[in-house]
Amino acid sequence: MRTYTEQFVAQVEAFLKASRMKATDFGREAVGDPGFITHLRRGRSPSLATADKVLTFIARLEEDAIKRISARKLP
Repeated sequence: MRTYTEQFVAQVEAFLKASRMKATDFGREAVGDPGFITHLRRGRSPSLATADKVLTFIARLEEDAIKRISARKLP
């Protein structure tokens, strides 16, 4: 069974891969720290507040992407 931190890192990595966003851009935009992803990859465990910020950031970007795709499909 994976830890919450491992699950969190896997979710962030999956988002980075799917979105093709640079790790430094992600960290800067999500939490104001361009080194955030590097630290995660080196084993840093984020606080719950930081994890909440990151997951909210991901959810907002995914929601925006869905809205853009839906808008293109409208006649």
